[in-house]
Amino acid sequence: MRQQKTIWLMGRAAVLMIVAMIAGLAAAQWKHEAVPFAILVLILVLTVVKSRWVILDFMGFRTLHPRLAVALLAWPTFFAVAAAARAALAALGLVG
Repeated sequence: MRQQKTIWLMGRAAVLMIVAMIAGLAAAQWKHEAVPFAILVLILVLTVVKSRWVILDFMGFRTLHPRLAVALLAWPTFFAVAAAARAALAALGLVG
């Protein structure tokens, strides 16, 4: 059972890496322009999902320390929301 879970986790990680590469390639297409907000949000969501997998599955906090897992997940989520908010404000011309 343990080996099946490891293979499943590695498959999820591989799919996430493929999606991240596609998002990175799409973001690289806009060299001198601002990256579209949708692609930025996709990259930030991938960041939070990957951090969730690392914290819960690879670090083993899913059942052992749920409060610590929530605290650790709050950091990347906070910074992703802050980056998205700053990008939205920059798109509206409110922040330079």
